Amino acid sequence: MYVKNEMTKNPITIEASDTISKAADLMSENNLHRLPVMKQGKLVGLVTKGLITSKGVGGATSLSVFELNYLLNRTSVDTVMIKLKDLVSISSDKLLEEAASVMLAHDIGCLPVVDNGELVGILTQNDLFRAFLGILGYNRKGSRIDVRVPDTLGILGEVSKVFVKNNANIKNFTVYRENNDQTADLILQTDLTDTDELEKDLNASFHVNSILKR
Repeated sequence: MYVKNEMTKNPITIEASDTISKAADLMSENNLHRLPVMKQGKLVGLVTKGLITSKGVGGATSLSVFELNYLLNRTSVDTVMIKLKDLVSISSDKLLEEAASVMLAHDIGCLPVVDNGELVGILTQNDLFRAFLGILGYNRKGSRIDVRVPDTLGILGEVSKVFVKNNANIKNFTVYRENNDQTADLILQTDLTDTDELEKDLNASFHVNSILKR
């Protein structure tokens, strides 16, 4: 899966010259935690709720409500934003796992998606979570079957034969290994809901750890 498949296209943005107050209102109205900052149609930075709190009003606890509102309405976004030179971004044709690795390495919650210098989207942790669940088929109607198998060449083909025998189409599958080169857990999602015979046939050669039906 690629970044372009999961990113939010044409994200809501704010101008660098707009006020912190406007940025905060825009985030609140649209249930957002960050906004790409634009200037003359180009990405110049990123502003987040955390930055507004720590830089915009941090240290202003002794101010009155009137003074604080005045400050927020007079201070521009570009004074608190992460500037472009410090901003980590990614292109839309990169794999999702690369995006996840970059976000983990930099301990950040989102990546502006930039192609040829143009902002085309934004990718957040929630986008990655949704993609992860989609890859696993977690929310798909049917049965999610966890089978422990020998970790040997051709084992997936052997397991697939059991599914074919039971007319069960494999929609998604994932492999889990826990520091063990002898066995592996295959998580297989099928649209079959009556799994009694399938479970029996799987247990004849392997071991069914669990079956989750949705």
